[in-house]
Amino acid sequence: MTSNQRTDAQFLADRFSLTELRLEAHKADIQARPDWDDFGFWCWYRDTVEQAIIIKQQTQPKPIVKPGHIDLVALKEQADIVAVIESYGVKLRKSGCNFKGLCPFHKEKTPSFMVYPQEKRYYCFGCQSTGDVFGFIMRMENITFPEAIARAGEF
Repeated sequence: MTSNQRTDAQFLADRFSLTELRLEAHKADIQARPDWDDFGFWCWYRDTVEQAIIIKQQTQPKPIVKPGHIDLVALKEQADIVAVIESYGVKLRKSGCNFKGLCPFHKEKTPSFMVYPQEKRYYCFGCQSTGDVFGFIMRMENITFPEAIARAGEF
């Protein structure tokens, strides 16, 4: 990586949230097509955004404020709901600034499951399942809220 690319990655890390950076990386993956004239740019941009994600992750404060206390707001902000949901095998496709896919909670053929990364929430128009990252983990693993908090900290 060049020093200019490091500077560009730092610039992106300073100005964008982790969720926004992940959306940009996804955008760069979609745009990087070998047969397109700007393929080199999108490859460079994707690499720079990925480096910015690493920088952002290293500089984010840990959600534990004091022994025995967990800052749930910080933990929820830190957990990327799109990455968490995809880690459970749900295939999501970008739809505007959101993501959609098949709901993991009921059988369906047409995607009705929406993930709203800005709001850190999901909603299924088919079964009306809704929640945040903690609720999703609780429902997928059939675990309690404290166990879901611990699992969210692993992402």
